[in-house]
Amino acid sequence: MSEARGDYALCGWRVASALPLPDLSHWSGDARAPDVTIAFGAVPAMAEPVLETALVQIDAAGRARFAINSVADFLVEEGARITVAPRPGVADSEIRLFLLGSGLGFLCHQRGVLPLHAGSVIIDGTAICFAGASGSGKSTLADAFARRGFPVLSDDVSPIAIEGTGARVLPSLRRIRLWGDALANAGWPPNEVERCRVGLEKFSRSLHAAPAPEAVVPGAILHLRALDPGDAGPRFTRLRGRHAVEQFRRQVYRWRSLTGMIGVPAAMARVAAAAAAFPLHYTLDRPFEFGALDTLIDDVVDTVRAAR
Repeated sequence: MSEARGDYALCGWRVASALPLPDLSHWSGDARAPDVTIAFGAVPAMAEPVLETALVQIDAAGRARFAINSVADFLVEEGARITVAPRPGVADSEIRLFLLGSGLGFLCHQRGVLPLHAGSVIIDGTAICFAGASGSGKSTLADAFARRGFPVLSDDVSPIAIEGTGARVLPSLRRIRLWGDALANAGWPPNEVERCRVGLEKFSRSLHAAPAPEAVVPGAILHLRALDPGDAGPRFTRLRGRHAVEQFRRQVYRWRSLTGMIGVPAAMARVAAAAAAFPLHYTLDRPFEFGALDTLIDDVVDTVRAAR
């Protein structure tokens, strides 16, 4: 376990971390104090949580504690501090997997930023988000867009900063994670790949070779659904009104925890404001085939441009 202190950038925030974070860019902004501090320390269980699941506790102050067996306990406080209590002998890469997953989600909620379970790329200066559950192909699509030269904002969790009647999609982690079959299709050099977790056939590759993107305004959100074998596709179905808002809400990362932190009415108001900032909402039914990726990218670009 390294104790080196690093200075990093995440979502435009300055992050001081006792844990090395190669998934992030180094901070190159002003000399302000860190917005977020990540430190090692004790993480006791909460005495009186207002929300409790098998893994997560939320207290009345909005603090979030979560525990991952054999990895670490984490405490996220006030959108400004994450304390990590690692298990003995755990690898840094395993801690980062959860720190920059659930930890990032809780951090966003506490800072008033809405994390979507979505990958995001930039097309014509706007963010196009691909939303879906784990395994729906978000990272595979992000990697395919990256290979075509489109900047990647995120491959898995896309933070949405609400600003008055508008919003921006913030740049997230500087890496893409792929499962083994998608990794083989991507053709990544073995020396550029890191296994995310021991025993897990999921691998990470850095995006640091590409310029770090800036936050951009939302352009569209596409909710990914797999077509049955033999079905023609892809199919883009426009969503509007409450149907668009409800589909959007379903993709909020750690939604139940957000309602525990701020209550259902405030959480729904945050969702409605973020959803309204996206001019285009679609479901995207497409074949889950690696050979169809290039054609799918062309279809996505053409559909988004034609709808503007």
